[in-house]
Order: sequence, then C-alpha cells, then structure tokens
Amino acid sequence: MRFTSKIILVLPLSLISILIYGQQKKEGTIQSEEFVTEKVRKIEVQPTMSRSFESLNEIPDYSKDHKVNYTFDLDKPQSLTLPGINPTIVGPRSGEELKSLLGSSAKNSIRIGAGNYGHTLLNGHFGFNPSEKETRGLYINHDANSIGPTDNAFSSRSENEVKLYSQSLWSKALLKGSIDYRRYATNFYGKEIIPANTPDDAYGVHYDQFKFNGDILSATEGKKFSYQTGTEFSSLAGNLAPKEWLFKSYLHSTYAITEGINLRVNGEAILSNFTSNTSTNRNFYRLMPSISYNLLPQLNLVAGINAIQDENLKIYPNLQVKFRANDYIRLFAGFEGNTQFNSYHSNLLENPWLAQSITLQNTQQNWIVTSGLSGSNERNVSYELKASYGEYTKMVFFTSSAADLSQYDLTYSTSDAAISILQLQANMKMSLTDKIQSDIQVDYTNYGNLGALLYAYHRPNIQIAWRNTISVLPKVKILPEIYYVGGIYGFNPRTQKASTLDNILDINVKGEYAITEKFTTTLSANNILGKNYQRYLFYPTQGFNFTATLAYSF
Repeated sequence: MRFTSKIILVLPLSLISILIYGQQKKEGTIQSEEFVTEKVRKIEVQPTMSRSFESLNEIPDYSKDHKVNYTFDLDKPQSLTLPGINPTIVGPRSGEELKSLLGSSAKNSIRIGAGNYGHTLLNGHFGFNPSEKETRGLYINHDANSIGPTDNAFSSRSENEVKLYSQSLWSKALLKGSIDYRRYATNFYGKEIIPANTPDDAYGVHYDQFKFNGDILSATEGKKFSYQTGTEFSSLAGNLAPKEWLFKSYLHSTYAITEGINLRVNGEAILSNFTSNTSTNRNFYRLMPSISYNLLPQLNLVAGINAIQDENLKIYPNLQVKFRANDYIRLFAGFEGNTQFNSYHSNLLENPWLAQSITLQNTQQNWIVTSGLSGSNERNVSYELKASYGEYTKMVFFTSSAADLSQYDLTYSTSDAAISILQLQANMKMSLTDKIQSDIQVDYTNYGNLGALLYAYHRPNIQIAWRNTISVLPKVKILPEIYYVGGIYGFNPRTQKASTLDNILDINVKGEYAITEKFTTTLSANNILGKNYQRYLFYPTQGFNFTATLAYSF
C-alpha cells in the first residue's frame, strides 16, 4: 500500500563513547554475541579494484574445532536483501589483510607481504584491555599494486586504512565506537587510447573517507526489553567532483509481551547530502514494527509493516512463517516489500570508476515472495535452499559513459515498469573428515521485464563459489578455491550494442604454514589460469598473481 502524505519517524540518536566489535550477554565480561534483531547493513566504501576474486566471507578456521561453522541464521527471519544490489558470493579481491578478532582479549598481530604486480601488504592490529570490561585498539592496513594488468602504472591501485576503536561494558549496557580513515586509489585505465608521455597519475582517481560509528547494546539477560541503537557519520570526497556526507541513526528493539509473543520495532533515519553537478539533500526514514508469535513450539509467525519515507510515503506488508519439521529440516516462507537507500558510497563499493555526473535514486522492492528450507545435523553438514521472486522499480545498473568509455553512468529502470527478478540460492557447508572441510554456494538470478534495457548490465546471472580447507599436516593447511561468474553483459553507448563478457573461472590456492605458535607464513596463488577477464567492460583484471606473507602474533 502507498500513501502520498508525509511522515516523520523519530529515532533515538545515541551519544556514544569510543568503541567497536563484540557484544555481551552476561554482566561482568565482554563476549561475542549475535543480537536477536537484525541490524540494517552499514554502508561501507570498499571500491572494487582490478584484481582477482575471493570470497566475501573468510573461510572458517577449523584448527581448533572440526565442526562446521554454521552461518545461515537458521532461527532468524529469512528476508532477502534486494537481489543484484549488493555483491553476494563473489566480488573483486579486497586484499589479503588480516581479519583480527576484536573480542574479550585484544590480539596483537602484524603481517607483511609482497608479490608480483608490485604488490605490497602491511597489516596490523594492536590492542589492549585496561580492565576485563574495556578494550581499546588500533587497526592499520596497507594493500597496493604499483603495476596493474594494463599499461603498468596506469592500472595501479591502493587501499589504506587507520582505525581507532574502543568498547566498554557498563552494568546494563555495552558501548562501542570507532573512528576510521580510509583512502582508496585507482585509475581510469579502461580508456581506449592513452597518449604517449602521459604522466602516470593523469587518469588517477582517489577517495578519502572519514567515518565515526557508535553503538549502545543492552547487556543483561532475562529482561523483557532488549535493544541496540547507534549512529554513523561518514564523509566521502576525492579528486573528482562528487562528494557525499551521510548521517545515519538506527534502532533495533524487542519487547517480550508474554511467553511466545514479542513486539519488534526496527527503524533507521538517514540524512545525507550529495554534490555532483548540484548539491542535493537526501533524507530517508524507515520504521518496521512487527509481532512475532510462536503459534506452536515448531511454528513461528511474524506479521508487521515496513513504512518508508523518502520522496513519498510507502507502506509495505511484512509476513514471515518458519516451521521446524524436525531436527534436520526447517521450512520458511515470506512476503514483503521494502526500499533500499542507494548512496554514492554504496555504488562505489561495487564500481569505483563512476562518472562525475551521476544521479542517485532509491530502489523499490514492490513485493517479494520467498520460500525455502534449511537445516543441519549439528555435526558436520549444514545447508540452505532458497527461492524468491519479486518486482522492483528504479533498479540501478552500470553502463559505460558515451563521453568517456572508461567511466560509468548509473542507469535506472523506469518507475512505471517493474523488473521481475527470480533468484535461486543453494548453500552447503560440509566437514568431510576431521581434516577436510568444504563450502559451496550457488546463486542464480534471472532478470525479466527489463523494458528499454536489453540486459541487466554488469549483474551476473550465475555465481558459484567452492572453498575448501585441507589440513595436510598439523602445521600445514591448503586452501583451494574455485569461483565461476557467468552471464555478464556490458553496453557500449557509442555503438549502441551490448557486449557479452567472457565467463569467469577463477582458481586460487593458498598454503599456510605455522612456523611457531607466533609466526605463520602463507603463499597465495590467484587466478591460476592467468585469464585477464573483465568483470566490468573495458577493465581487464590481473592475470596470474601471487603473494607471500609473514605474520607475527604477540
């Protein structure tokens, strides 16, 4: 349902101490916890670079426990994110940086590495605990290639980050926060011709982002009311014209009305300003109240609404059903609508070669039907099968700019013709033996009713990821990975013709050797087939590349 009147949704804004990572259930210690309500995805700027592919989620560490790491959120509502909007299984490599676990005890570690294509890597996490209820730390990362897949320095790239974080546990709340600076640099090396004697930085583009995050979480058990609320402020600018600042406040809360009946209220408010040719203020509000009712011990029903206010007010239904057939099979189904706020940040996350003159619009998920089943034997196998079908308007696609083919425009589907999207997903995690673990993910997406668009440009039809961990010896692990991406189309505005990009078959192998308890060395071989495939038209990626690293923990 839609209404034309306007609404103002009021969300509490938090003033937070300096902090990040980790949550708590019991008073007295800081522990890792999964909050009951689902947090709206934070906007992160991670421009995709011209490198080989790796999984968005790291392979679990099975050295301490050979059971499968279950991450399918089997007991949460199975609502999908908007298909094709965010990277799902496969995305351009974001570096070999160390993912430090910022938990109850701060882990100090530093990693250095180097490889071909002029690859250099420096990554470190330095933290301490002033008390058992406090954590402070510093995270640094440098990941760069001085040489790229084409024209040497013209396709170089770099990523640099410095983050300060802290978290403190009070008697009834956990406070988290961080201050973060990131800088990304790449080049418009997809140009048709680069004139002779052109300076290496003539076609360079870089983005600088400052971001503050602060969160407050309820930290007591057995209470009727639990919550998580926070704020995020980010500012993005670079050497090109577009600039954006964004302020977001969110709230997730649950109130136990009675046994088996819970009231959930989730919401967010986004205030932003985007400057390209002109300066535009963009405000976005979302309120999602719902009732969760355990009709039977095995049956859960969720009913609510999703109220969205941007240019106008939109009200969508939100219905979810979950049924636990037995210990191994859980069925779920849902029907809802929603709207996704598209920012300059979120588009750069997918494609850093955007043109200077772009417009931003939000994608409307008019409705979507979801169904599937999931389960595990709680020992060595977990799985999820999911199907969804829905209609979307103002869907965004990347198309080359007619003025400069190396830059990309944002092309939207029209608001009067809804695109239909069918998405089929299959995920399975297996522990074949105590030394071999395997994880396979398959994602098929079909776009229909595209209107004036011939294809869903630069949005693949199929993505497959197969990741494995093999413990050869107590101190040696081999991690082979295979990725396949197919059905990618680009568009050349000068010829007015679509281009079919070659399917991507990317094979990677990483070897890890624990020299001592504190020293670990790795050797990664990526894109072993050596194909300079194009994830985006006119932008070939690196061929065969390798990186050797040495890590020290203390």
